[in-house]
Amino acid sequence: MFLLQQTIKAWRTCFYLGGAVFAFGTIIYSLFGSGEVQPWAEPKKPEELQALGAEKDKEKDKERDKDMKEVV
Repeated sequence: MFLLQQTIKAWRTCFYLGGAVFAFGTIIYSLFGSGEVQPWAEPKKPEELQALGAEKDKEKDKERDKDMKEVV
């Protein structure tokens, strides 16, 4: 019986400690956090995606040309 009471007491301590950590995090986020979408997280417009794709294609072409010059 004594061992069972120690186990219950240990789990109770663990439960309260976990709850305190969770509550602390919630309070810190409530004080300092925000839910605003950041500019880097906004989806890109189709025009921006096309421009980005064109830039990557140019880079790949340059790398391919460089590799071809090394082979020849």
